[in-house]
Amino acid sequence: MAVITISRQVGSLGDELAEKIAKELGYRYFDKFLMTEIAVSSGLTEAEVIDFNEDNYKVRSFFEQLFGRKSPVGTITVRDRDEKGKVFLTTKVFDEESSLTFVQAVIKKLVDWDNVVILGRGGQVLLRGFPHVLHIRVIAPLEFRIENIMKQKGLTREDALKYISEKDKAAQEYLYRFYNVDWNDPELYHMVLNMGMLKMDQAVKIVKDLVSLI
Repeated sequence: MAVITISRQVGSLGDELAEKIAKELGYRYFDKFLMTEIAVSSGLTEAEVIDFNEDNYKVRSFFEQLFGRKSPVGTITVRDRDEKGKVFLTTKVFDEESSLTFVQAVIKKLVDWDNVVILGRGGQVLLRGFPHVLHIRVIAPLEFRIENIMKQKGLTREDALKYISEKDKAAQEYLYRFYNVDWNDPELYHMVLNMGMLKMDQAVKIVKDLVSLI
C-alpha cells in the first residue's frame, strides 16, 4: 500500500506510465474526477473544484513578475446571504494562490486514502518525507520527446520543439515559484526513470518492485 507521485517531462511518456502503473497495481489515478470526489466528501460542491497545476500554469510576463499581479485561474458561483438573510448568488474569482491552496489540501488528504498515483501538481514536494509515499521522476532524451509530441499532437518538428520548451519552462517556474525547488533535483525523488532507455513494461515492473519494498 502506497501513494506514488510522478513528475515527468512532457513527451517522456510519463502520463502513460502513471496510468499504466495505477491500472497494474489497482490504484486510483488522481485526476479531476478523483479531486472532485475528495472535495465533495469534505463538504464542497463539484462547482468549487479547480485543478490548478503545472499543466495549465502560464509563465508569468515581466509585468506580472515586476508588480506581483495575481492571475485569475477560474470562477465559481456560490450562494451567499445579505444582511437581512436573503440568499443570493455571487461569483468569486480564484487566483493562483487560492487555487493552489485548494489543490494542496486535496493532495495531502490523499495520504489518508492510500493506493493512489498522483501525476504532477507538486506531489514530490507536498508529500516529501511522508511514510509509504514513493516519488518517481520520468525523463527522456529531447529527440524522443519531440517524436512523441509530434505523434500525439500532430505537430511539425518545429512546433513540437516549441511546445516542449514552453511546457518545460512553465513546469519549472511553477515548482520554483510555489515550492522553491528545482524539479530536476534528483534528491526530490526515490528514482529517476529514463524512458528513452526503457520499454514501458520494464518501467512499470521497476516501479512495482520498488513499491513492494516500502
